Amino acid sequence: MELVDVLNTRKEFTGEIADKHNIPEGYYLLSVHIWIINDKGQLLLQQRLSTAHKFPNMWSNTGGAVKAGETSIEGAVRELKEELGIIVKKEDLEFIASYKRTRDFADVWLLKKNIAINDIIVGEDEVQNVKWTSFKEFEEMLKNGEAVKSSYDYLKLFMADNKKI
Repeated sequence: MELVDVLNTRKEFTGEIADKHNIPEGYYLLSVHIWIINDKGQLLLQQRLSTAHKFPNMWSNTGGAVKAGETSIEGAVRELKEELGIIVKKEDLEFIASYKRTRDFADVWLLKKNIAINDIIVGEDEVQNVKWTSFKEFEEMLKNGEAVKSSYDYLKLFMADNKKI
């Protein structure tokens, strides 16, 4: 059981804690999405396990639920370490956006970092493969149903606004 803080419709903490799979109706949890981009403008993607409950075998960015007592950025730092073995400091991450979904608020973060694939240590209970890909290649993967769209629109908008793609 993974405990998370319960948020109201205004993204305010209620002081309640619940299992991430049992959030009361009308309330939310906080999740994080981390996009990793290297100096070549490529995205680091991870492939979900074939046994994953949601989106098996699909490619996506790093992310997950923020645990009870954590801040969004602390959750992002933890998820990077758990899923890919990437250790970063809070100041390495750049906030992009926050948006409300059906049962959570998703905070989107950007990590600009060159990482060798051989240096990645996949969290075997979540990730089966990793690769670098271009924005164009990722969009093809989305069209072909091989990738999870998730917070991609927010990343693309942010990058375009900052003249980085």
